[in-house]
Amino acid sequence: MLRHKQIVLIAVWFLAIGLGLHTLLTYKGMAGNPGQPPSTWPSNSLVSFPVNKPLLVMFAHPRCPCTKASLGQLEELVARAQNQFDVTVVFYSPEDGSKAWSSSGLVGEARSIPGVRVQFDNGGNLARRFGIETSGHTLVYGADGKLLFRGGITGSRGHLGDNTGFAAVQAIISNHSSLLARTTTPVFGCELFDRCTRNEIAESH
Repeated sequence: MLRHKQIVLIAVWFLAIGLGLHTLLTYKGMAGNPGQPPSTWPSNSLVSFPVNKPLLVMFAHPRCPCTKASLGQLEELVARAQNQFDVTVVFYSPEDGSKAWSSSGLVGEARSIPGVRVQFDNGGNLARRFGIETSGHTLVYGADGKLLFRGGITGSRGHLGDNTGFAAVQAIISNHSSLLARTTTPVFGCELFDRCTRNEIAESH
């Protein structure tokens, strides 16, 4: 009888582990809303367009754990293609946000990447203008202002390493050409305007 109970407990334990791994893998592979970024660069007061260089803009939530990997990939891109493109990371913050929104670890990581500018999008107006809904969503516009890439530069949530998005952006930057076919990849990150995440940040500070 005791042996039978032990077998049942072991089976339940393995089942729980299997379900947990399945849930984790499903979550890691779950892409966010792709949005609908404009095909040409829209004028705005936060991010200025460079002269004769592609521009990469990454939209990020300051407390999205998935975005840490996106910033890691961005750092690698900058290291591989120094001075070949301009980079701005735009962090969402609510209109009534405290200083905690501008002092998170992710903001510090973005600021530590050489040549990367950090801007704060109070109220998310710029993100909405660009049709962005997911943290880590990255856009690359050519020197002529045409959209060349939109999507994520990680292969899954929180995963570092080579992937389609990373390779596409690297190729676009290296070629400096707006004649390349526009590339779209999934974005793996948290919702940029997630109410639950906002409340969590407010309560933790």
